Amino acid sequence: MVKTVRPIFRKLFQTVKDPVLILNTSCQIESINDYAAQMLNIDQSSRSLLEMDESSKSKWNNYLKKIQSTLGGFCNLNLKIDEGKYKEFRMMGYFHEKKDLIFVRISPKSEASSINESNSIDIYSMFNDISHGIILTDLNGEIVDLNSQALQCMQCEKSQIIKKQHEVIFETLSDYEYSKLQYFANLMNGGRATINVSSDIGKPSYYKMESKFNYNMNMIVTTITDETEKILLKQQVEQQQTLNSIGQMAASIAHEIRNPMTSLKGFVDLLRLNSNEDHQNYLSVMDSELQRMESILTDLLYLSKPKQRSYEETSITHVVKEVIELMIPHAIQYNVMLKMDDSNYCPISIMGNHNRLKQMLINLVKNAIEVMCSGGVVVIKLENHDGGVEVSVIDEGTGLSDAEMDQLFTPFFTTKATGTGLGLALVKKVIEEHNGTISVESNIGIGTTFKISLPISERQYLRHEDDNLIEMWMSHDSFNRLPVV
Repeated sequence: MVKTVRPIFRKLFQTVKDPVLILNTSCQIESINDYAAQMLNIDQSSRSLLEMDESSKSKWNNYLKKIQSTLGGFCNLNLKIDEGKYKEFRMMGYFHEKKDLIFVRISPKSEASSINESNSIDIYSMFNDISHGIILTDLNGEIVDLNSQALQCMQCEKSQIIKKQHEVIFETLSDYEYSKLQYFANLMNGGRATINVSSDIGKPSYYKMESKFNYNMNMIVTTITDETEKILLKQQVEQQQTLNSIGQMAASIAHEIRNPMTSLKGFVDLLRLNSNEDHQNYLSVMDSELQRMESILTDLLYLSKPKQRSYEETSITHVVKEVIELMIPHAIQYNVMLKMDDSNYCPISIMGNHNRLKQMLINLVKNAIEVMCSGGVVVIKLENHDGGVEVSVIDEGTGLSDAEMDQLFTPFFTTKATGTGLGLALVKKVIEEHNGTISVESNIGIGTTFKISLPISERQYLRHEDDNLIEMWMSHDSFNRLPVV
């Protein structure tokens, strides 16, 4: 076989179970596989002309002009199969502009499709109506066409990828599972392959890429399916499973640890009665560590509890004021001032659990204080937003990196030397229980802002509408518009 096909695709070409061959524009055979050589009774090593009768020669010239302009098409020719013997074949070809070659699949006319040639489907006109990305690659490994969905996935212009090698796909789409070599091996040996790829341009996107050799077209057809939503949902499920595992462990951990811990605390108190000053220092450290263990157990038990459904109307202003009053002593130790900003806030009630909302804000304010080693101001800002309440905790700390932001609400992830990594997981759970959302903005060296949005209570919303209705009817203009009876 002559070297008209790239090595990585040559084996695929030879093992195709349909009769295929490559012709130049003079109808000379450049390459032919075993099936076509046997069907046409041609020596596979020969580069002879594809012989045909006189009427077929004019058909060939017309066919050549057609596929040079449309790149692909069909034609019926009477081809020589023996001395003085011809047989009609249906030929489907694709024209390779760069190499000036025609990739051809042939079949005896009796086996060809009965569909009229003029009614044959032009696959190129359908490309942009398909919801998946489609890429067509020839036997030479070059991309010959792709639709708009594929361009959108790859985020590039058509001119940047057309007539480039198939491997260029991996310059724009990342092989995050490191299976590219296996993909090409499967494609070459089996005629089909699947690989998972991703794009890091803008928001992370995930795609499934499936390539298959199409025997009718003698081309490799690659489909790209967007699986971003599926992957993100899987990640959320995995995170939820982690939290569920924590919940299952919490009860047994509390039972196994709290009992001996109670005994230890009792013995520490007894030892203090008869200890000198040096020993008192050691006992203080022991007592401090026991309290830290108690704090971890409390957070674990909180995360393991089922969602609280019995909420009541709660004033977020009162919650914030209680948290500030409670956290002032801790703030003074770090030379931090706590400030509430409600200048753009019209007080409304939300449906919630007062104690849980309070614990959530304590965690956020405590974190904000402890990241400000040089002192400063922590602002708790209240605003009305989308018919609800937006609570922002703003610090002047060191800020968070992108890597830290990605792991922020993951259980047991912490940036503090003595942290448990459960505080923000607890915060997120409380917000989800209240049908709210949380977002984080951070700049290195400037500070971090946690924004919490909580919906207004339905009862408060109805009361607000009633107040507006009464105000409208009690206005002077409304009375003047009343009809006289």
